[in-house]
Amino acid sequence: ERPVDGIRNYVIYDIKKEYEKAILEYEKVVKGYPEGDRAPHALLKQGLCFQSLGDQSSARLILQQVIRAYPNTSSARIARAKLMETK
Repeated sequence: ERPVDGIRNYVIYDIKKEYEKAILEYEKVVKGYPEGDRAPHALLKQGLCFQSLGDQSSARLILQQVIRAYPNTSSARIARAKLMETK
């Protein structure tokens, strides 16, 4: 499965608000292509899905991981902002 497949599936799951399934699809992208250009966005989206599910502790852990793993990306900037919102 290619990384774009996970992204496409997330869009479907996001529309349906099936965040658990979306988290799994993004995990495929992050684990399968950790150095790929879609990995930071996929990890960020995982964190946002956890937020949508009300799992703030998992969301915080993932958003912190985005910042650590991909510090100079737009995904890291968004993750920092989201973390500030939840304090």
